[in-house]
Amino acid sequence: MDRLFSHRPARYGSVASWLVAGTFRDWRGITAAFIGGWLNLPFAVLMAVFGGVSGAFYGFVGTIMLALDPSLNPMADLPVIGTATQSSLFQAGGVLGALIGAVVGTISGFLFGLLGIWALLYQHDPAVAFGAFIGQVITAAILAGIYTIVRIAAEPWFLKLGGARRMSRREADLLMPIVHECAERLHLGNVPMVLMDDSRDVNAYAVTRHIVINQGLLDEFNYEREPIAGVIAHELAHWANGDSVNSIFVRGVALPLYIGYTIVTAIMRVVRSPLIQGLLLLIAWPITVTVQRFVVPMEAADSRAAEYQADQAAAMAGHRAGIRQVLARLRRTVDGSRNGWDLAICASHPPNELRLERLEEPGRTYPLPDPDAPAMPIPVAVTGTLQKD
Repeated sequence: MDRLFSHRPARYGSVASWLVAGTFRDWRGITAAFIGGWLNLPFAVLMAVFGGVSGAFYGFVGTIMLALDPSLNPMADLPVIGTATQSSLFQAGGVLGALIGAVVGTISGFLFGLLGIWALLYQHDPAVAFGAFIGQVITAAILAGIYTIVRIAAEPWFLKLGGARRMSRREADLLMPIVHECAERLHLGNVPMVLMDDSRDVNAYAVTRHIVINQGLLDEFNYEREPIAGVIAHELAHWANGDSVNSIFVRGVALPLYIGYTIVTAIMRVVRSPLIQGLLLLIAWPITVTVQRFVVPMEAADSRAAEYQADQAAAMAGHRAGIRQVLARLRRTVDGSRNGWDLAICASHPPNELRLERLEEPGRTYPLPDPDAPAMPIPVAVTGTLQKD
């Protein structure tokens, strides 16, 4: 077991303690994944839209019919008030009725999609409804546990499939002293396996037992030691805190949702046909809305906290200047995304300007423009035209 899960953080005494600590560090994300993946949330989103459109239509038609038929107006017999209400209903009643109908229809449709099946089961037999819910929880936990263990055990294969490779001797001579120095300053006890990716994207990322550094990161900073060290210390913190273990477990809990969302985003990246993309969005929008508007926001608080913690770890390792240089220049997260799900989750990283603010050293002034930010291009004005000889 220890060999299968080698290069895990030494701060955890056993594989079990490591998995448990990493898995349950974010209850909000697990809860959101369970609701999204197992409690009919995409169907509820679909029914909410259907109910809202239907409610708006019937509300509009109903109020217009009320305005056109004075016999339906209970105040029609009053001389002035009846005429006033009839006129108001005709002029604004359709819009007001549509708005009220849309709100009522949206709420009703959402509740029906989310709770309808459970209400029917409860009416039939409360014990059946309770047993079905417990069964969903157990199934989600088992699948998530299996998925987490398989992904961690097969992590080297997945990374190789994604383009990661071992370091060359020269790369190891450059990077491993930095890795060991940062690990020692953070009191980690050991280090993960470090891999390289020849991608020119300026990225690096930590997973459960590895750190992957893109060639683009080295190129962007011309192999300068300080910014590279800042990124490595940041990723070591993610690895040591078990952030990736929690991320994998959340994906495992939301496995039905995760598979669907990953397939949709993969097709959207590969297929460029507007017709196919439009049809795919028409079919899969409840899944994308569930992930991007519910699961991701629920995970966002923990994700932001993890990023701030990793930034502070880089500062504690003595590389405050390095991580600030990276954040100021890129103005986006340096943590790489490997698929559509990761892209959605990485969108919840805090803004780099706020991360830079958290990294400010007390008593020091940090003016704008930031000296580490990329230089602004110099505008060129054309003042004349070329003439032929």
